[in-house]
Amino acid sequence: MSAADTVAVDFGQLFNQAPAGYVVARIDGTIVAANATMHAWTGAPAGGLNGTRLLELMPAGDRLMYRTHAGPKLERDGQLGELSIELLGPDGLRRPVLLSVTRTLDGAASRDLMIFFAAPERRRYERELANAHRQLQDAEADRAKLLQEAHHRALHDPLTGLPNRRHLGESLLAALTQAGEERNRVGMLFCDVNNFKQVNDTLGHAAGDQVLEHVGRMLSLAVRGADAVTRYSGDEFVVLIPRLDDPAELDAVAERVRNGLAGSVTVAGNELRLSMSVGRAETTVPAGTDSAGRKELAEALLSAADQDMYRVKTEMRSAPAAG
Repeated sequence: MSAADTVAVDFGQLFNQAPAGYVVARIDGTIVAANATMHAWTGAPAGGLNGTRLLELMPAGDRLMYRTHAGPKLERDGQLGELSIELLGPDGLRRPVLLSVTRTLDGAASRDLMIFFAAPERRRYERELANAHRQLQDAEADRAKLLQEAHHRALHDPLTGLPNRRHLGESLLAALTQAGEERNRVGMLFCDVNNFKQVNDTLGHAAGDQVLEHVGRMLSLAVRGADAVTRYSGDEFVVLIPRLDDPAELDAVAERVRNGLAGSVTVAGNELRLSMSVGRAETTVPAGTDSAGRKELAEALLSAADQDMYRVKTEMRSAPAAG
């Protein structure tokens, strides 16, 4: 058998054994070939549909619809996308199907190529497709949520929920960029909880964590809306003031930060009075400062605030006790 003959046999088997109904008909509706599925659905013996008119396979109502709507559309467009009809089966049973038709024009050899899908199977397929689409959307939403959560965890402290050192670095560079464009100053407060080691040593690390959570909340309440509080490390916190129009604003924010911890807090059944050493620094951004220059400014600003905090802490330790 030649390759051409093999291909012809393969296509013949595909046509005859397909789970959908296949029909080849003249343009007047006379069937010239139908596959095994169509014969099974209509109850006709093998080859029994040849010479039958397509309309004879439909109930009266569907015949009328085909003549008045489907036929004219097929004449006009050469195809029929999808038509819901019923096929008459054995013992008067009716089978709902979806009919699609493509017309090929070639003189006397012109034909209508028809495919009948079992409507319940088609609806099941569409439901499965819709379900798969929903699952894909849900999976994508879950993936996006996981990525968002991972990004949040990477930029925030797990204990206090405040931005972390990495977040501060990004925010500080963004503030310096904006300051360079708007010609304003950037301020920073470097804050350290006084005698925090004593809390850990005497009350335990769980109590120390409670203190840090309390400090984080108080700092967030003390600063202005545009300012950002960061847990830098351990008991160190940084307040970034991205827009500083007046140097006095830096002192005012520092004062609110200190006053925010002026009261007492109860931890592990113990009443504690907390205080902070607060270092201050500010900077301008010279015109023409590039990315590398802004990184140097960011490091210098952070270092200056840190050094000022240690100056304040040293002065507090060396100051004579009251009374």
